This record gives sequence, structure tokens and C-alpha cells, in this order.
Amino acid sequence: MTIWITAPQGSRLAALKKRFRLEEKLYVEELKAEGKTSREARMEAAARRPEWWPSATALVADAVRRRLAEPDLAGPWAPLVREEFAQLALAGAWPGPQFGGLVERKYNFPSAVALALRTAAWRVSERPLAELRERGLVGTGGLGLTPADARRRRELVAQLHPPGRIVREALDRYDPVAALS
Repeated sequence: MTIWITAPQGSRLAALKKRFRLEEKLYVEELKAEGKTSREARMEAAARRPEWWPSATALVADAVRRRLAEPDLAGPWAPLVREEFAQLALAGAWPGPQFGGLVERKYNFPSAVALALRTAAWRVSERPLAELRERGLVGTGGLGLTPADARRRRELVAQLHPPGRIVREALDRYDPVAALS
């Protein structure tokens, strides 16, 4: 999934990834100093990687699971139907303000996490998204609207929970970097 997170979140995850690479390299060197071959040391480090040096995807997925367990996103939700999946795939599926300072990241979430994230995002946002469409407030970016329509658009957009927003909230609430420090 392509997700936009804040620049500070991206920087913190990148720094953690760098720290993990260094720790793993040092661990391999320690094992080699103990007499293991380079191949044996790398294989042992690789076996420990998921637990000792998890990937950013694994850390973010864990934070997302925790966020999705909160009452406002926990469901139970009706499964998405084909048309909803198609709408989710469209560019501009989520109208809203343009946030500065976001960075694009690609996460290969486990399929269950990706599906739960998309489903919760869609179901929580159904009503305000439907009203935005009914009022013709999608695709305008707020340009050319009456002050009342612009105000209503802002109110409705604030109620949307696209996947990126849920991930950013997850990282803010369940910061994996702080948890591992």
C-alpha cells in the first residue's frame, strides 16, 4: 500500500532502520569473532531479524492493528463489495485538504491488515463521502464554492478517515520507535 506519513514519522522510521542495520552488522561481526563462518553468522542474524530488528512494514502494521482495535475503527464492518474496491483504487478517492510535510511510503502489509485498514477507512467515511458526492463537493478542491458550501466541505472532509490518516494516527499513538528505544 502506498501511504503518506508525516516527514518526522518517516525520518524516525528511517533512523530506526539504520540503527537496526548497524546492530545486525555488529551482531554478525560478534558471531564471526566467536568462530562462526560469515555464512553461519549471516544466517543466524537473518533468523533473529524479525524479532530483534523488525522491518518498518512490520512495525507500522502492528501500530495499525492497535489503532484499528480502538472503538471508533473496530467495527464490525460489512465486507467491501467489488464496486467499493474499485472506488478505493481510483485516484482522488479521498477528497481533502492538502497536507504539507508528508512523505510517501510503500508498505507491504499482511493482507488481513490491508483489508481491515481499507474496510475501516471506507466504512467510517461512507456517510461524509456520500454527502460530499451528493452536494457536488468532490473534485473541486474547494475552488469556486460558496462560503457555505466551502464550510460544509471542510466539515465533511474532517470526518473522513482515509487509510493514510489512520496510519498517521497509529504512528502517533503507538510510536514503534519510542517503544523500541
